[in-house]
Formats: sequence, structure tokens, C-alpha cells
Amino acid sequence: MNARIDERLVEKALRLIARAAIDTPEATARAEAELARWQARSQENAAACHEARNRWQMLGNMAPDLREHFDAPPAGLPQPRRRQILALLLTGGATGLLGGSAWWYRQHETLLARDYRNNTRDLLLAELPDGPAGRPGSRLQLAPATHLRASLSRAARSVALTGGEAYFAIAPDAARPFRVRTRAGDIEVVGTAFSVSDRGATVDIAVEHGHVRFTPRAEGFARLPLFGPPAIDLHGGEALTLHDGHPETVRPVAPGQIAAWRDGWLVFDDMPLADALPTINAYRQQPIALADPRTGMLRLNGRFRAQDPHSLVRALPAILPLDVETLDDGSVQLTAR
Repeated sequence: MNARIDERLVEKALRLIARAAIDTPEATARAEAELARWQARSQENAAACHEARNRWQMLGNMAPDLREHFDAPPAGLPQPRRRQILALLLTGGATGLLGGSAWWYRQHETLLARDYRNNTRDLLLAELPDGPAGRPGSRLQLAPATHLRASLSRAARSVALTGGEAYFAIAPDAARPFRVRTRAGDIEVVGTAFSVSDRGATVDIAVEHGHVRFTPRAEGFARLPLFGPPAIDLHGGEALTLHDGHPETVRPVAPGQIAAWRDGWLVFDDMPLADALPTINAYRQQPIALADPRTGMLRLNGRFRAQDPHSLVRALPAILPLDVETLDDGSVQLTAR
């Protein structure tokens, strides 16, 4: 549903986000906990927090202006004093730059805030009204057990992927880059087609055509847009996997492997069974479980029909050294031989 966001709530969230990015590790933990509690109190707070994160990220795109207006304090200052000055500059600067003018508010006022959930075992298709004059533009495909939240303004487009797998065909708009936020970092594009997967173990990005830029999430002071880790560029036919937020080397990927679930296939390329099961279980009424961690370390390769998960279960003992046991409740347990 569409929603207007209270600017006072956005400013409060911005202050908490800035504290979490700048302060000491102990104070950062307190600010993060306070932000999480505050965000959970109401849908209005959650929407304001999402908008504040969008605006905080935009500081990275304003780097030249920030350097011009907010010179860093001398490095020789004692750390507590230096931290206080930085906090004052950045939190005050963020409020002034991001929320202080009517023009800025009009450009960044949230026009659409909508949740998309696919709780079925079929694909969910959706279109965002980000084309010319608000017409349908970008197209989204959500795999089963996928949740994301879309936010549109006159100046920005973003989607937060909470979990699952989604394919994005982005309508070109150089004035409004499109961002996908994941727990491992953010992906920015202008116009391209790519997929993002997060089933809990790894975050995977694959680009069908065009160009995306992935910025890893950072901790502590490196959370500031000006001081964070370097971005990683991906072009058509390239993929990236992140383990616990740490990126592997960019690798080539075949077109038929990018979001193959759109065509009804689950493709696994030397993937630990423990990492593959969340994807398989998204298509099952009763889950498959592992008897022990050793079983989860077995590597799965193959191409399987997404809508026929039972045949995959029947095939597992033939391709992996494991036994399959169906329990009374219909769930399945796998045990390495």
C-alpha cells in the first residue's frame, strides 16, 4: 500500500543511524539496539527507518559536496573529541542536507512503499510504476518464499530483499538509479536485468545484461558512505557470491543458470547440501532436514525440476552418498552414509 511518511520520524531514525555508524563499538551496539526496538514499535516507524536508510546511503553519492562542506577534524585530536565533532558534523549535516528543504523533500518524498510476498510454490510477477509518468516500468519475478519491500520517490528507486530469490528487469532511468538492499550490501543499477538470491547462507548476484555495482556492507566507522569498502562492478554474464558478507572473486556465469527457477529449474553447481536445502524446501510442503552437519557438507551438482521436488529426493541417494528417510509427518531426513 502507498504511505506518507512523517518527516519527524525520518529525522529520528537518521540520528540513530548516524550514531550507530560513528560512535564507539559499545555505543554503536546500543544505538543499533535502540533503532531495532524503535523500528519494531509500529509500521510508521519501520517505514521511516527504511526511508532514513535510503537517505543515509545517498550521502555516498554526495561525496564531493560533503568533502567541501564538512572537512574532517584534525587527526591529532583525541579520539573521543574527534568522534564527537564528526558526529555533530555528520548528523547535523545529514539532517540539513537530506531533510532541510522543501525541494529536497519533494524530490525524495516516498510515493510508493509496498511489500511483495510470495508465500506460494509458484512464481509471483510484479511491475513497479517507475516508468514515464508513473506507468509500469521495472519488472520483478519472485521465487517461492520470497519477501521484498519496494520504495519509490521522484529521485530514487529501491527494493529491500528480506529473503528469497528475485529477478529484476529494471527500466532505464539515469536520473533515478535503482538500488537493491541485501543483508550483505547494496546493488545499484540504472537499467539492466539481474537476479539476487538470499536463502540464509550466501547472497548471490548474477547479471544477465547491463551493469550493476555492489557495495559491501561495512561495520563501525566504515559504515560511513565516504569511508566504506570499495564497490564491485558486475557486467552481463558475471556473478558474485558473498559468504557472511565477504565477497568471493567475480566469476563468469552461463545465461541459462541466471535465475533458472523462472523457467522451472533448480540449478546447483558444487553447492553444499546445507546451502541448497532452503531453496529446495521453498518448493515443498514438508521440509527436508539434515541428520547432522556432516551430511550438510556434501556437495550437490545438478539440474532439477522445481515443481517436482519429490523426484529430486528420489535422485539424491543415486548422486550423493546418503540415505533418505521419510518421517511420519511427511518430512524427509537425509543422513550421510
